[in-house]
Amino acid sequence: MHRLGLGGNGWYLISCRRSPNNLFFSYSSLSSRPNTSSIASYDHLLHSCNSLNSLKQIHSSLSTSGFIKQSPHLGAQIIIKYSQFSDPLSARSLFDAIHGLNSFLWNTMIRAYTNAHHSSETLQLYALMRRTGVGPDNYTFPFVLKACASRSLLFQGKLAHGDALRCGFESDMFVEAALVDMYAKCGQTDDGRAVFDRMTKRDLVCWTAMITAYEQALRPKESLVLFHHMQQERLCPDSITTVSIASAVAQLGDAKSARSVHAHVLRNRFLEDVFVTNSLLDAYAKCGNVDDARLLFDQMKERDGISWNSMLSGYAQNGRASEALLLFNQMQVYGANPNPVTALILVSACAYLGSLHLGKELHSFIINSRMAIDTALRNAIIDMYAKCGDLESAVQMFNNSSPSERNISSWNVMISGYGMHGLGKEALELLSRMQEEGIEPNHITFTSLLSSCSHAGLVDEGRKCFSDMIKLSVTPELKHYACMVDMLGRAGLLCEAFNLIKEMPSEPNDGVWGALLLACRIHGNTELGELAAKNLFQLEPEHAGYYVLMSNIYAASSKWQEVGKLRRDMKSRGLRKPAAFSVVEFGKEVHGFHTADQTHRQFREVYRKVESLVVEIKMVGYMPDRSCILHDVEEEDKEHILNYHSEKLAVAFGIMKIDPGMTILVTKNLRMCDDCHSAFKFISYIYHRKIIVRDANRFHHFQGGSCSCKDYCHPELKTGKAIYKTSIKKSDHLGQVIAQTYSDWGELDKRALLLLDIKLVGLEESSVIPVKALKDKGPLSSKIGILEQKGINLKIYSK
Repeated sequence: MHRLGLGGNGWYLISCRRSPNNLFFSYSSLSSRPNTSSIASYDHLLHSCNSLNSLKQIHSSLSTSGFIKQSPHLGAQIIIKYSQFSDPLSARSLFDAIHGLNSFLWNTMIRAYTNAHHSSETLQLYALMRRTGVGPDNYTFPFVLKACASRSLLFQGKLAHGDALRCGFESDMFVEAALVDMYAKCGQTDDGRAVFDRMTKRDLVCWTAMITAYEQALRPKESLVLFHHMQQERLCPDSITTVSIASAVAQLGDAKSARSVHAHVLRNRFLEDVFVTNSLLDAYAKCGNVDDARLLFDQMKERDGISWNSMLSGYAQNGRASEALLLFNQMQVYGANPNPVTALILVSACAYLGSLHLGKELHSFIINSRMAIDTALRNAIIDMYAKCGDLESAVQMFNNSSPSERNISSWNVMISGYGMHGLGKEALELLSRMQEEGIEPNHITFTSLLSSCSHAGLVDEGRKCFSDMIKLSVTPELKHYACMVDMLGRAGLLCEAFNLIKEMPSEPNDGVWGALLLACRIHGNTELGELAAKNLFQLEPEHAGYYVLMSNIYAASSKWQEVGKLRRDMKSRGLRKPAAFSVVEFGKEVHGFHTADQTHRQFREVYRKVESLVVEIKMVGYMPDRSCILHDVEEEDKEHILNYHSEKLAVAFGIMKIDPGMTILVTKNLRMCDDCHSAFKFISYIYHRKIIVRDANRFHHFQGGSCSCKDYCHPELKTGKAIYKTSIKKSDHLGQVIAQTYSDWGELDKRALLLLDIKLVGLEESSVIPVKALKDKGPLSSKIGILEQKGINLKIYSK
C-alpha cells in the first residue's frame, strides 16, 4: 500500500493492492499541478506493476489527471511497460496521443516495436520520425538496425547505416555493434567484419557480436580465432559469448576445444547457467565425446527440455541408441515432459536399432499423449517403420497422410524405404505419383532413386534417372555419381563405371572410389581394384574397410603376398577391421551379438543352436563359403569362424526364442557376408521361417530358400563354374531330369553348393534346391513355378 498525505500543494494519492494483479486508486485534486513526490510515486507504481490490467488502470488515471502531458517521462515508462506485456498497439495509441513528441519518446516507441518483434512497424515509425524532422540519435539506430537484422532486411539496414554515417553516429560503440549484428544476420559477415575492424574501441558486446556472426555464418574457425584475440585483449567472455563459442566448437567437432570451453565455464562459474551448459552439452555430443557430455549432464543442478533433448540427441547421433532409450525412461521418472523434438530423437534411435517393438511402443506413446505430430515427426515415424522392416506400416502411414501433411522429405523417405527393401520399381512408380501431385524431385530424391535402382539391378532405369536430373536442372553431386558407379559396378559394367568416373566434372571422393572397389571385389577385377584402392588410401588412409576389401580381392586371386603386405600396412597404422555387431529383438529387449560373442547370458545355448543349424542345412546342400577367411587360418578353424558370425548368432537366438511363424528381424552394422547369405536361404527353407536382415546396404528378406535380392547383392553365388547344363522341354518331367542329372554327376556334387539359375521366357528366378530333393523323382515343378513354361535351361553351379 502506498499513501501520500495531504501536502502543502493540496495533492494526495492513495493506492491499495487488493491482489497481485489489481490496483485501485483514489484521487483528490486540490491543485492543478502534481509535485515531484507524486510523480515519483507513480514512477514507483509503474516499476512494480506486474500485469497488463494494472498497467491500463495506471494509464487511465494518468490520462485523466493530465500527468502524461506534464511528464513525458511517465508516458515513456508506460510505453515501455506495454512493450514488456507484448501490447505494442496500446503503446502506439498512447504515443499518438502525446503532443510535442521529442526524440526520447520516438526512441521509446521504436524500442517498443523492436522488442515486440514488429520489425515492419519499427521501420515505418523510423521513416515517419525522419519525415517529421525529428533527428535520430545514437539510441535510435541500434533498435532500427536490430529490426533490420531480425528480418534480414539488408537494403533497409544499409539505408540506416547511411543515415548513421550522415548523422555522425557511425563511430558510436553501440551503433557499431548493431551494424556488425545486422550485416551478420543479413548474410554479409565480411561487411560486418569491416565495421568491426574500423572500431577504435571495442567492448564485450562488439566482440560477442562478431564472434556470434562467424558462428551463425558457419565459419567456426574464424569465430574461434576471434575468441582467442578477445582473450588476448584481456576481455573476459560472458555467458552469451560462451554460448556462441560452444556452438562454433560443435560445428568443428573438436573435442579438445570443447574441453577448453568447459574449463572456461568452470573458471567463470557459468555451470549454473542452463543456456551455457546446454550449448556445452551439444558441443560435446557433436564432437563425439558422449561420456563427457553425460558427466556434465549429471552435474547440472537445473535441466530444461533442451538439456534432456541435447543428451538424448548426443546418444542417438553417436550410435548409442540403446542409451538414449534408457535415458528417456529416466526422463519420465524425473517428471520432465517430452516434446515433439524428444519424440523425433527417440524415433530416430529406434530406426537406428531396428527395434520394431520399441518403435511401435513409442508411436503409441506419441498418440496417447496427444503430442502434435508435425510433418518432420511423421516423416521420422515412416522412416522408422521402413528401417525396422515393417514396410507395410510405413506405406500405410504415408498413404493416410493428406497432401498438406506431406513435403518433399515425405516423398524422399518413402522412396528411400522402397529402395532399401529392393523394390526399385515401386520407388519409380512413387516418383511418377509425386510428380503428378506437382512436386518436383530434388537432389535427395535422386539419391534415393539411384540407390533404389542399384539395389534392384534396374540399370536402364537408373541411367534414365541420372539423365533426368540434368533435364530438371538438378546438378549431379558426388553422392549421385557414387550411386551410379555402385549400380553399374554391381551389374558387372565395370568399364562403364570407370569411364563415368573419368568424365566427372569434379574430383571423385572416397564414396565414388569405394563403390568401384566393392564392384571389383564382387567381380574379381584385381587391376581396376588396385587403381581404386590406390586413390582410397590417399583420400582415407585411416579407413580400415578399404584395406579389408582390397585384401579380399587379392585373396580371391590367391595373391597372398599382397594380402600379407596390406595386413602389415594395417598393423603399422593401428587399423583394425570394424567389429561386426548384430541385434535381434525378442519380447521387450534388444539382444546384441558380436562375432564369436561370449558376453550374452545365453551364449552357450546359442552356440549349440548354431552348431545344430549348420548340421541340418549341410544335409540339404549347404557348404560353408571359406573364401572370406584369410588364407593363414586352418580349414577347420575357418568353418568355426564362419559359424559364429554375429548375424548367425542373432538368427540362431531368434529361432530359439521367437515363436514359429513369426518373422525374425536382424540388424547388422556391416555388410552381410556371402556365407551367411547362403546359410540363411537354407535355414528359411528347412524351418519355414521368414528371416529379414538389415545390413549396412539394404534389407534381405529370406523365405522359402530364396532372398528378395535375388542374389543381386551377392552375385558371386551366380558366377561359379557351370558343371552341368541341360535343356528341358515342356513334356519333360523336371523331377526326373534333376534325378538323372544327380546320378550323372557321380561323386562330383558332394562338395557342391547347388543353385538352380532358371531362365524362363520373360522371367528370371533363382532358388536353392536341397540336395536330397534331387534324389526324389516327384514333381518339383510346382515348387518353382515353371510347370506351364514352354521350356527352360537348367544350369547347376559349383562354388
